[in-house]
Amino acid sequence: MNADSTFHIGASHAVCQDYSLAGEAGLSSARAEGLDATQRERRPYVILSDGCSSSADTDIGARLLVKAAERMLGELGGSQPCDPARIHLEAARRALRWAKLLGLRPQAVDATLLTVHLDGEDLVVGCSGDGVVCLLTRAGALDVYSISYASNYPLYPAYAHQPARLLALAGAEGGRTGKEVRHFRSASLEERLRPCGAFVRDSPTEVFTVKAADYKYAAIFSDGVHSFFDTGQTEAGGRGVAVPLEQVLRGLISFKSTRGAFVERRMKMFLRDCLHRGWRHADDLSIGALHLGG
Repeated sequence: MNADSTFHIGASHAVCQDYSLAGEAGLSSARAEGLDATQRERRPYVILSDGCSSSADTDIGARLLVKAAERMLGELGGSQPCDPARIHLEAARRALRWAKLLGLRPQAVDATLLTVHLDGEDLVVGCSGDGVVCLLTRAGALDVYSISYASNYPLYPAYAHQPARLLALAGAEGGRTGKEVRHFRSASLEERLRPCGAFVRDSPTEVFTVKAADYKYAAIFSDGVHSFFDTGQTEAGGRGVAVPLEQVLRGLISFKSTRGAFVERRMKMFLRDCLHRGWRHADDLSIGALHLGG
């Protein structure tokens, strides 16, 4: 079992507004109680955040949000239930408070929040805002969930503590959040992803809960995974042709090994391949994965 994450600046950005980290909840409390790794329940996790490009200081806000979520997971320890909706809501509240202490405007916490962790026998994924979730079964089948917003203005978790901004977003979307969840599936990593349905949701946090024993790993991505384009091919207006999502995902989750910093290694190898292919990504990209064994 292993968790790892990494992030990389996009070609159109001067500052990377994505942030991610991986770890294991309950480690400090276990040490305080004199327990070793075999005597406590392991709860590895991955957390990432993508700051809004049009809001100031969201590179800082994304880090505050991730660190607040990490603290929440640590406080819940290794035995208490971890509800992503609750974690994301409280993490946003803390991040807003920390931002204020630093003299930052509330808009600095305009950022998404994605988490994946083990909760007993369950694998639990939470997505507040936009992003992509990949779940690989032990049989090799891949489920992909792409969460997006029609207006390209995600429902950031910090909005829950800013009623006026939440109301303005709902008004712009006719009383709804405008969130769409698209589900894709393939029988293996090598096969094409096929659409399985699309769903309109209003919940601030999209939660996926599955039996951990049925899965090999879970991976989460910021929406920068959609921003790859082929510089060798151009559309009308001279823009590069978008690289299909399934090609990008296949390159990023084809882990050769799941030991150590396996996500960072995979990202570096994939970006080197992109240079040879003439692919670039305009937006920042963060990725985290939790390997469950097998």
